[in-house]
Amino acid sequence: MSIKNKLKKVSQKWWDKWDRDLRDFKKVYPLIEPVPGFLKSPQQEQWFFKAARKAPENAVIVEIGSFQGRSTVSFGLGCSGSNKHIYAIDLFEGDNDMYGAGDFQERFKKHVKDCGVEAYVTPIKQHSLKVATTWDKPIDVLFIDGSHEYEDVKADFEAFYPFVKKDGVVAFHDIKGKWEGVIRFWREVKEAGLLKNTGAVSSLGYGVKV
Repeated sequence: MSIKNKLKKVSQKWWDKWDRDLRDFKKVYPLIEPVPGFLKSPQQEQWFFKAARKAPENAVIVEIGSFQGRSTVSFGLGCSGSNKHIYAIDLFEGDNDMYGAGDFQERFKKHVKDCGVEAYVTPIKQHSLKVATTWDKPIDVLFIDGSHEYEDVKADFEAFYPFVKKDGVVAFHDIKGKWEGVIRFWREVKEAGLLKNTGAVSSLGYGVKV
């Protein structure tokens, strides 16, 4: 092993020792790993875990688009031991194309239970815009991963963004690749200055409400 690689290895061990969130994430990742989903493992799952960890003690986390619960359980494990709560909004309907067929709500519930985060999760089986008509809770973390059509992404953001607290976190999935609707809207949000401290983890884009 070269001196450069040895130094890199020592440096990584040092950061691992001092980054408690990373150490704790590595302990729970074996629970997350078997849950089906479209995240880029494990960096995005780690982002969800740490976002939940950093949120206020009584934080409200809203995700639009839960599929079988991979992002949900990543959030949930970050909520462990707190009064934080996740509202998972999804129609939980499969298809015979990209997502396959089946009762995704039952699969979702099983994965949430298997990961031990049931107490932190409330699934809402409705269209996100219908949920928004009666929503009344301030939001600390908003994750948008529903329909990827431009108008749908925009509608989800416009419906829930007003509820996000100042300095609350907003994230979008699939800001890269073939998802032109998400990419376009993410660019518009940044250009409009609606979020500060924007960044990306693979195909996950995030920022803080101004």
